[in-house]
Amino acid sequence: MEFSLYKSLARPAIFLTGPETAHGIAAWFFKRPWLWGFLRRRLSVEDERLHVKLGPLRLSNPVGLAAGFDKNCEMSKGLLQLGFGYLTLGTVTLKPREGNPKPRIWRRPGNSIVNSMGLPNVGAQQIITILTNEKTKRTGPIIVSVSGLSVEEFVECFRQIEPLVDGTELNISSPNTAGVRIFQEITTLSKLLDEIGKARSGTKPIWVKIPPYFNEEQREKVLDMVEVCIRKSIDGITAINTKIVQEPRASIGTGGLSGPPIFEDMIRIVGDVYDQTRGKIPINACGGISSAINVWRAFESGASSVQIYTAFIYEGPALASKLNRGLLRMLQTSKLSSINDVTGTGTR
Repeated sequence: MEFSLYKSLARPAIFLTGPETAHGIAAWFFKRPWLWGFLRRRLSVEDERLHVKLGPLRLSNPVGLAAGFDKNCEMSKGLLQLGFGYLTLGTVTLKPREGNPKPRIWRRPGNSIVNSMGLPNVGAQQIITILTNEKTKRTGPIIVSVSGLSVEEFVECFRQIEPLVDGTELNISSPNTAGVRIFQEITTLSKLLDEIGKARSGTKPIWVKIPPYFNEEQREKVLDMVEVCIRKSIDGITAINTKIVQEPRASIGTGGLSGPPIFEDMIRIVGDVYDQTRGKIPINACGGISSAINVWRAFESGASSVQIYTAFIYEGPALASKLNRGLLRMLQTSKLSSINDVTGTGTR
């Protein structure tokens, strides 16, 4: 019912507006959790077979929201009514950022999106206030993506945000913010992770979000980054960020492609990371996931959780519930006792 209403009524109306205006409309609704409370029981899927462990985090299901949807960490109470196992909010930077000039996001055929946002957010100080207010009666784990344009800025943002959340994701792979990509250099990444290690206050997990790659040279570089993450005791890898594509309407001439066109790239890279790490570090699969079969394939490739974003826009608020119910049907058919039993089976 929720899917048909969204696709037949809500989405056509919302899509009459531009993508950023549409996002603002959605944000208005999600910032009012009382509008979604009546759906919580319908959309929540509670079954031990879906429980997953990501380091110290215990999740009720493996379907998370990817960073970028809730940039200012202000919708979590509403979003947590929709059956997600966890939310990744942000990306947050130390100082406020307006991002790149508008227009900076476009819908494309095949239920995909290109964005050239440039990490717009209100900055760590204001987001600290938001997170403090949102923390009351929180009903699920919150991960916040953080970033910066220097080691010092990055670490200070992490230091301020970490005490208020259940974990952090280090965004070193935004394709639309040139300064962030300095952290893909091994020496700079090593220095960053050393300083992050000194600044962390406990055992809350730290994840690193890696970029996609499309040739052997890029592959070696990214897998070297993964090795650094393991040596520096990072708790998880999120694979992958969006794919850089040409976009003449963008002020910087390029944007990040997300949605089904990058799904096979994500599967390939998750498998490479799983083989490289021998399954010793959790992998959050992020890129083009829109069905339970997609989630299953990500787990077969080595994932321990998945993150969705673009499909959430196209499919609607009931998507996480749909994915989890689909996984339960597939587990029943496969005779496996847990979604965890699927991880890495496609690489053996």
